[in-house]
Amino acid sequence: MMQPEIIAYHHPATGTVTYLIVDPATYLCAIVDPVLDFDPVTEAVDASFINRIIAEIRARDLGPTWILETGLHAGHVSAAGHLKYETGASICIGAKVVDSLKRLAPKFGETMVDLDGWDFDKLAQDGDSFPMGGVEFTPIALTGRLPGAVAYLMGDVLFTGDLMLAPAEGAGRCDIPGADAGRTWDDARKFLKLPPRTRILPGVCASAVCESTVAEEKAGNIQLNDKIDRLDFIALRTAADAILPDPVLASAALRVAIRSGKLPPQPESGPRFPPVDITKL
Repeated sequence: MMQPEIIAYHHPATGTVTYLIVDPATYLCAIVDPVLDFDPVTEAVDASFINRIIAEIRARDLGPTWILETGLHAGHVSAAGHLKYETGASICIGAKVVDSLKRLAPKFGETMVDLDGWDFDKLAQDGDSFPMGGVEFTPIALTGRLPGAVAYLMGDVLFTGDLMLAPAEGAGRCDIPGADAGRTWDDARKFLKLPPRTRILPGVCASAVCESTVAEEKAGNIQLNDKIDRLDFIALRTAADAILPDPVLASAALRVAIRSGKLPPQPESGPRFPPVDITKL
């Protein structure tokens, strides 16, 4: 059986990794966590990064089928709306996103958000599976992130979003809205129960594309290895988060995320992305 082709695109400004998955049997493809370039000072948006991936899709005459969001992102501005407009692919996110929409949209003053999640094309239930040619994706709901977050298991490959990172980088920060260190540790145990050779492809990487295996994570993840228990992880993650800078893209990123990757309209006056205290979200 032919294995799907996976191409990783690292976005240096945010550390996000966008993945292009190609089924070699049908030439259908999926994109995981697409990113828009965004300047928080000028509010300028640029699609150069995601357009590179779109150009690859068109050059190879691939059939875009799924845009797989691993959650409502606070660390980068989603390009899902632009990608759907350009390719016609369907946007998928975890079904629990409805809980987040009902909580966040009123706090942002967003009145054009469908609170039942109809702005997304598929609300994936934990453990469901859905196909793309000869490839099948199974979402794993993540309780330690903002509701709606999921990892995607594809055969022996797991896309972990911002929860489990490369062994040297530990776990994603747990001080953003909806994140919880204890439940993040619980989620990671689901990953570490997978077969040892399962490939781990994180959605965030500090300097380069980082791939590992379940065995490597269990042995060497600096915060989530087998020798670190739940209470130790909470202490480690809390201490690490305390010295991290504030997530400067969070307000804009979450406003776009709850709109299924579409930008809010440009107002007649004032900022397009008014600042918000994310600690109150």
